[in-house]
Amino acid sequence: MPRQPVRTAPEVRIHRSLTKALRLFDADRLRWLDEAAAIGPLVALRMGPVKTWVVTDPDVARSMLVTESSSWTRPPATLVPIRVGVGENLFTQSNKAWAKVQPWVAPAFRRKALEPRLADLDALIRDEVEAIPRDEEVDLERATGRIALRLAAWVLLGEELDPTRAEEIAHHQRAVVRWVGIRLGQLTGFIPVALGAPGREMKRHRAFLDAYADEVIARAYTATHTGDHVLGALLNARPSGNALTPDELRGHVLGLFLAGNETTAAALSWALVHGARAPDEWGKVRDGSRRAVPFLTETLRLSPAVWGIPRTPTRAGIKLSAGDVTTRVRRGQLATVYLRGINRDPNTWGDPLRFDPSRHDTGAKELHRALLPFGLGPRGCIGQHVAMAEMSAVLPALARRGDIIIDGSTTEDAGFALRIRGGLSGRFTTSRRSTSTDPETAKRRS
Repeated sequence: MPRQPVRTAPEVRIHRSLTKALRLFDADRLRWLDEAAAIGPLVALRMGPVKTWVVTDPDVARSMLVTESSSWTRPPATLVPIRVGVGENLFTQSNKAWAKVQPWVAPAFRRKALEPRLADLDALIRDEVEAIPRDEEVDLERATGRIALRLAAWVLLGEELDPTRAEEIAHHQRAVVRWVGIRLGQLTGFIPVALGAPGREMKRHRAFLDAYADEVIARAYTATHTGDHVLGALLNARPSGNALTPDELRGHVLGLFLAGNETTAAALSWALVHGARAPDEWGKVRDGSRRAVPFLTETLRLSPAVWGIPRTPTRAGIKLSAGDVTTRVRRGQLATVYLRGINRDPNTWGDPLRFDPSRHDTGAKELHRALLPFGLGPRGCIGQHVAMAEMSAVLPALARRGDIIIDGSTTEDAGFALRIRGGLSGRFTTSRRSTSTDPETAKRRS
């Protein structure tokens, strides 16, 4: 068989000027990434003299994130804004530093270790969901954010937050996350100083979160038992023979806490959007987690909270190949595993823009390999089991609250997580389908 000729990667030119190109890209990141994804599985975005690479081949993505993970690292334009907004944490550490901490923390995220905490979620979820009014406009993003934050505080930190306290923390968290999301990937994103009024405002919000983390850590030090949550694992960690310093603990607590509940809240918000668009599928979720999982999986396919994974080479001239396209990525260049693009590839997903949870009932190996909602490899999401367990518990409770009507448009906003630009407002409406009895209530009555 004759060898297939190798061709260089196609390009999408944004603008001849680097400054103008970056400004255009930051104004509508998804537009340019989608344009690249439509051309092929490995495409260059040219910004003036600079190239970045967009990867939408799942096999190439798996190679970058797993088998060749030591050849790639997170770029400064991603790391620095997170460090400024949150502090050094598990997500910003070097691969070498993470390798020392990971054995101490990873066991706390295993399914068996999480079960005692997850078993106590039902009452918390019920209180939050029953507090959401029916048949009147609600800030749905605010509601899902508070739910996700209270769940994360309980599971990760052993903290039982009341709704008012959770609301206060969520306000400061969203401000920090918004600031980080705006700066991610920008030309000035790598500058380790928050300048101007937005930077000063962000630091005020971060100071509040730092104080909260210090309070949580101080309480954990005096607790009689801290072994059943992630904070306890951090307190017991001895990655270099010594306990983590107060600054290290604070950074790890905020990194885990903020990243965990931010992505969960984003996914829950998009689940409500898809529930409004597909009321029949939303109605099926009321029966419990068995139908919630495919609904969530389809939500994460179409609207992935982690919409892209940026990487930069750790050595010179790493070769990337997808089909008949090959290129070399130099040190300092950026390659983005564009998860949202992979999830909408018509060659993998039939009718890719249609919301269809049943497509995940087949167990097709090709579809399973193509879906990477939490990343993969040594730097994949350590909390993916927590996230899925929390969302699988929350979604049926929300579905039983009623059908959903969304007010206004739902434009995607690619920041720290994939959010809805301008927020999400809507109403839960009482309907014949939504009046079915909570299975737990029915069980108690019987």
